[in-house]
Amino acid sequence: SSAKMALPSASAIADAGQLEPSGVCCRLGGQTTIGACAAFARARLGDVEAAMLTCGALGLSRATLHAFPERTVEPTAAGRLESWVERRVGGEPVAYILGHRGFWSLDLEITPDVLIPRPDTETLVAAVLPLIDNGCRVLDIGTGSGAVALAIAVEKPSAQVTATDIDPHCIALCRRNAQRLGIDLRLRVADCFDGLDERFNVIVSNPPYVAANDPHLQRGDLRFEPRLALVGGPDGLAFLARLIAEAPRRLHVGGWLAVEHGATQGTAVKRLFRQHGFDRISTHPDIEHRPRATVGRLGAAPPLPQGSTRP
Repeated sequence: SSAKMALPSASAIADAGQLEPSGVCCRLGGQTTIGACAAFARARLGDVEAAMLTCGALGLSRATLHAFPERTVEPTAAGRLESWVERRVGGEPVAYILGHRGFWSLDLEITPDVLIPRPDTETLVAAVLPLIDNGCRVLDIGTGSGAVALAIAVEKPSAQVTATDIDPHCIALCRRNAQRLGIDLRLRVADCFDGLDERFNVIVSNPPYVAANDPHLQRGDLRFEPRLALVGGPDGLAFLARLIAEAPRRLHVGGWLAVEHGATQGTAVKRLFRQHGFDRISTHPDIEHRPRATVGRLGAAPPLPQGSTRP
């Protein structure tokens, strides 16, 4: 998509929480200007984040921020910027402070109930789009903010897209994003495939895949994000294994499964795909050239439990 937004890498996001106050700026007070607000933010943060928070807090475009530094700022807006900068210095993710984040060609409302959409997940969207024909039934498991489902729906408007999540707050947020963007999705609260009795042509998921003891969970933005959406058991593969095992019962033969996974999990995920009847398996690299999404086709009817016979 030509309208995709350039966002920081996942590793940069993970490290970005390690911020230290410079100690060189004083608080904004009394009547102040756009330029003084921008300088206040830059003294505490990097230029990009300072500009994002200044524009958001003051309600400015980036052009106005740079073109009119002498304009005065309402005290309430300046106070909001002070609060936002302090929250970011404390490590809180920019997306949670601003309440939105760009993904694919979309601007999404984001809350602390959901993972922050990352460029890594655009790899998953790019991998699955060529597999979706007109009228395809698509299922997004663990939709969160709706990022993947909404990106698919906007690129493939004839597809019937269903999005599920175990957390009702995520489904409520996804519904708000869909309504604001004018995108039609079917939404339901569900744990993986529980309660779904139909079959789909394509199933896609960015599931929890971080190992429970991964040190990255104590760093940067990950410290603030919901553990339920991050942690996939002791080795990070528990939910992936369940998803891949259960998917054949909800896919048409010849249908596709696409999942995001950790950079070191590609071999294990391919093995799980093969064990459960998938063929034409391929792994797709993210923007940092690490294995990030695996896709496979259901090549036969779902395998029967051991000891069973097919009628």
